[in-house]
Amino acid sequence: MSQPIPIGLLQLAPYVRYVHYNEGNEHYRVPRRVIYDYEFIYVTRGSACYTLGDVDYVLRAGDLHIIPPLVLNACKVTEGGSFAYYACHFDPIYLGREQDFSDEVYVKVDYANLPEVPVQEELLERQTLQFTDFELPAVHHAGAYAPRFGERFAELLDLFTRKPFGYQVRMRACLLDVIGLLLADTHTSEGIKQDSPHKAMIAEMIELMRQGYRTELDIDSIVRSYGMTAKYARTLFKQATGLSWTRYLARFRMERAKELLRQGELSVGEIAALCGYEDLHYFSRLFKKLEGMPPRAYGDSLRGTP
Repeated sequence: MSQPIPIGLLQLAPYVRYVHYNEGNEHYRVPRRVIYDYEFIYVTRGSACYTLGDVDYVLRAGDLHIIPPLVLNACKVTEGGSFAYYACHFDPIYLGREQDFSDEVYVKVDYANLPEVPVQEELLERQTLQFTDFELPAVHHAGAYAPRFGERFAELLDLFTRKPFGYQVRMRACLLDVIGLLLADTHTSEGIKQDSPHKAMIAEMIELMRQGYRTELDIDSIVRSYGMTAKYARTLFKQATGLSWTRYLARFRMERAKELLRQGELSVGEIAALCGYEDLHYFSRLFKKLEGMPPRAYGDSLRGTP
């Protein structure tokens, strides 16, 4: 199996493979299986028990369940119970026709009678994708966003069923909105996980970054008041934001660099220095790696310079 392709927020352009709505009573079940893409399950009514890996979850109305590829999962409804849900299978980006597969992999399965779903061996080798700028929770309760989640999934189903001209683009926009709502509900505006027990300290570290991004930053003074070492604080920072301190700082500096490039008043060398990079060549390489083009080309493209 090849290494996962990292997908950041800039690259995210989901390809929707299959959408459906289902209702189940106490006899409903999905036996042990793996899937070969990502699946969002949004519960609209009732409850069901889902297993993901070795962990059991009880999903209720308003819960969003995220199943990643190649992880064992199963579902059942408790005795006397029932539930209803939307499901959407997708890849974070379109991988091309050779990597695509039919939704019949999921549709033509006798879920009610199989002890477990047979593995599609050829699909175990398809390219996997991994989110890098954030982590998807296994389960999230939509809370105040529940009506909007419901609307988006209903729209996804309608587009997938009718397939009007341009439906692929509209489904992509719909699913991006779902992911955007999920991020807004699970992270602060700085990208800190809402459930992080160290949210206050991480916010202080980010504020230090905002104020001193032009220089080498010393986080010792902040973390010392929390009774921990800088090394441990960096570990907590990555757990809370999904990014290392170094990568978060680089991303922040690049956003400032792009702002200065848009203004077009400074040279690339001056911008590099203002953003904390003494080595112009390193700055240019890093900018191209993160943004897909050199800084000079980025600035020229905005000003229409040939």
